[in-house]
Amino acid sequence: MVQTHLNQAKYALDLLKRTNFLDAKLIFTPFPCGHKLSVYDGEPHDNPEMYRSVMGALQYLTITRPYISYAMNQVCQFMHSLKNTHWMAVKRILRYVKATYNHGLVYKPGTAHLTAYSEVDYAGNPEYRQLAYTAAEDG
Repeated sequence: MVQTHLNQAKYALDLLKRTNFLDAKLIFTPFPCGHKLSVYDGEPHDNPEMYRSVMGALQYLTITRPYISYAMNQVCQFMHSLKNTHWMAVKRILRYVKATYNHGLVYKPGTAHLTAYSEVDYAGNPEYRQLAYTAAEDG
């Protein structure tokens, strides 16, 4: 029985080296449960180009690490108005990548069973709720 293991360990280590996170403290969850980021919280981030570059590199890692997609979705929503709180969330993802740099996907022969989940919680996000309320009033 042949199985295939795909990982991006070298890419992850290169990213950690480029962002000076090779010696970072390890963390074992990419995003805190129940935490909500906001466009209004925090001070403006002083280096949006670096933030966007790191975000692009982390997006590429989701190819073999689909479990960081939720965290990436949360931090990518604020590319237009970056705050230091958003950068702190990205640093948490980088620390998680440091802890799991050699993780990846394993494909084994056999029957395929696909299960998908979606997190749709517009009511749980006050910014979306306000936008939806405003759109309904204009409508």
